[in-house]
Parts: sequence; structure tokens; C-alpha cells
Amino acid sequence: MDSPVSNQPAPAAGAFFESFDGWAQLLKAHASAVAGDSSPAPVAADGIALAMAEMAPPSAGPADEIEALSWRPGRRPTMALLHVVDDGRDSGETIRLRDDALVVGRQTGSVSIPHDPFLEIDHARLDRLPGGGWLLTDLGSADGTWVRVMTAKLRPGTRFQIGGTRRVFRRGADGVAEFAPAGRDDGAAPLPCPPPPFLIGRADAFPGPVEPELPTLLLDDPFVSPIHAEVIAGRSAWRIVNRGLNGLWVRIEAPVRLDAAAQFQCGDQRFVLEPLAANP
Repeated sequence: MDSPVSNQPAPAAGAFFESFDGWAQLLKAHASAVAGDSSPAPVAADGIALAMAEMAPPSAGPADEIEALSWRPGRRPTMALLHVVDDGRDSGETIRLRDDALVVGRQTGSVSIPHDPFLEIDHARLDRLPGGGWLLTDLGSADGTWVRVMTAKLRPGTRFQIGGTRRVFRRGADGVAEFAPAGRDDGAAPLPCPPPPFLIGRADAFPGPVEPELPTLLLDDPFVSPIHAEVIAGRSAWRIVNRGLNGLWVRIEAPVRLDAAAQFQCGDQRFVLEPLAANP
């Protein structure tokens, strides 16, 4: 593996997005499944159940007693987990990030996915940062690297994905804002934007007299929620806010620092980065 990121560019200032969607639902479900595991206790080689499995929970002590923290390494960088999400599921393979760098690609790297034609040979890279956290960098891929966010600023050139639909925010020759097709959706028609606030939703979700509460741009995409996103006017730029099940994704144009649980997508493969907390 290459050395840490002393030669890596710093995360860009003034990013289009400001908060990541950490996929807390998945991590919470995973933690609950582990805590509720009813499988038999592991057995030692001599046939005696391991001591930890036999120990009863300690009785509650005085109110001012605080139990010790679980031990963690304090003299080396903390480990992180990378979850390679299975198709159509909220779980998948887990890779432990013990090195200082990891490359995702179609043929090379620590994580290779040969059957995904939208992945480059070397598509994206995760680098451990000296002060903690990880740096996600796209390695010049044609399809891009996308991160899941709660909200993003819409500036000319911002590329976003909701459901399976990708659009780029731009202003036409007449100055009217529109969501133009981007990448795989290049054959679709641009969608002129009404003045904010307005919604983005699924085309078949409002039959008959049922109407959304705001003007709505409708997409023919089964992976789009009935109301998937809202666009509002900010002080300096429009802002798009996620309201959909499958999230709001933004293509990164510069390296992005990930300090908490975050999702990203390369090609058609989605990942969850789960940094493990350091000692307080």
C-alpha cells in the first residue's frame, strides 16, 4: 500500500454539500442484530464454555459509580470498516481498513468488482488522514464517485442523483434554471425548474385528484419516492434536501473528508464507510 496522505490534495472549501447521510438505520440494525444474537455460546477446546459467556451482568453499584469504558487502542490510528453493500440489501461484505489506503476498481485495488462496467480499473481511493478520518478521492473516472448527503447547494454544474436518475443543475441560454440530463440519462429531456420551493417526486404517485403541496417535477423512475426531494431558496444558492427512501447523492469534484459514517457509490456499487471511534 502507498504511504499516508501527505501528498494528497486537501478537501475543497465551499463544497456543494454540507452534511452526510450516515446510513444510521443500517448501522443501528446491525448493532441490534449483534446484541440480540441468540446463538449458542462458543465452547473452548476443553469443552468448557468461555468465561465471558457464563458471566452474569454485574449488579448495579452506587449511583456515582461509572463503569469503565471498553478498551480501545490508544497508541495507533483507529481502524475503520468498509461495508460493500449487496445488491438490493442493507448488508454485505465487511472489510477492515488496517492499511493507510484502499483503492476501489474494476480490476485492481483492495476492492475489485470485475462485473461492473461503470467502474474504472482504478476508480476511487480512500486515504487515512493523519489527524483522523478518511479522504475519499475520485481517480478521474468517467462515471464519477458519488456521496450520499442530507442536503446540497445547487450551483451551475452540480450533479446529483435521486433514485436511479441523474441530473445536472444549470441555467439555459434564457437564464431559466433547469435540471438537465447527466451521464447515463443523456437522452432524457431537461426539466425546467419553477421558482423554489418545489418538490421532485415520482410520476405515477399522484393519480386523480391527489396533488402534492408544492409544484412538483415528476420523474418516471420506480426508485424515486412519491416525494423524494425538496428544492428551497438559500441565501446564496438554491438548496436541494433529501426526503426520499433511496437518498440524495452528489458527485464529488474534489477530495472529500469523511469523519463519520458515510455512503458512497462507484459505478453501480454502493459502500458504507464506518470509522470506529477513538478514545475520548
